Amino acid sequence: MASESNRATIVLAVVATLVVAGLGGYFVGSSTQRPGADSDVVATVNGDQITRMEVHEKLMEYYGTVTVDDMILTRLVKQEAAKAGVTVTDAELESEVEAFKAASGGDLLFSLTLQQYGMTEAQFRDFLRRNMNATRVLRQELEPDDATLREYFDAMQGSDETRRIKARHILVDTEEKANDIRAQLDAGADFAQLAQAESADTVSGARGGDLGLIARGDTVPEFEAAAFALGDGEISEPVQSQFGWHIIQVNALDFEQEKETIREQYLSEKVNERMSGWLSELRQNAQITNTLSE
Repeated sequence: MASESNRATIVLAVVATLVVAGLGGYFVGSSTQRPGADSDVVATVNGDQITRMEVHEKLMEYYGTVTVDDMILTRLVKQEAAKAGVTVTDAELESEVEAFKAASGGDLLFSLTLQQYGMTEAQFRDFLRRNMNATRVLRQELEPDDATLREYFDAMQGSDETRRIKARHILVDTEEKANDIRAQLDAGADFAQLAQAESADTVSGARGGDLGLIARGDTVPEFEAAAFALGDGEISEPVQSQFGWHIIQVNALDFEQEKETIREQYLSEKVNERMSGWLSELRQNAQITNTLSE
């Protein structure tokens, strides 16, 4: 539940970033083919011809600068990825796109979101590949040692606002079914097996109900209130939310046992904090000529 919600938020953040940066125009312009001869007519208006060259010139006027600027950034990231030995395979990109689609509510809603901002899926993939390359480079640069990771963990768990818990849940449609699940657990049934067999959240269900680490604000209020009120190992009574009825189990974090999960959390946060400044530094430190900006 938490991971799907976060990824859906990322979808909206990505497209919003593109629009704010003016890249919606880039996407319109970049889809036009290279210009041909003046006589290559693409439209007529009461006999008055519009040529491909005219279209190209207008697109260059409106979108040429931001298009080249975006291409420069893509080239800079690609160069840094090559230096770091980082690659993003087509299969990895496809897997990430499919995850975004699922988080958005399926292919149709994903397409509608992109259309709202004047993007095609192919153009979104281009941006996503660049972001994946940049993320992998930064992960190498920011890889923490154990002392740094321990300091991060202690600071995170030292405040109720930043504290994270390890949660899993079983989601069902009715209160009656939720009570039945809770009764089975009280009788000694295995939580992970019940999640795999019964949970309507098939993504977490396949992992035994595991939602990973969650913080306040990551889930809907009803789920959050119940989860953060539980002690280590405790199982909740049925909790109703807009998604259905949840049975929640929470475990306190143990640094050694969850070190790799904590490492992923650390890297995710630090990459997000570093990304914008890092991209700006790439530009500042590169030798760039751009005649369209002159």
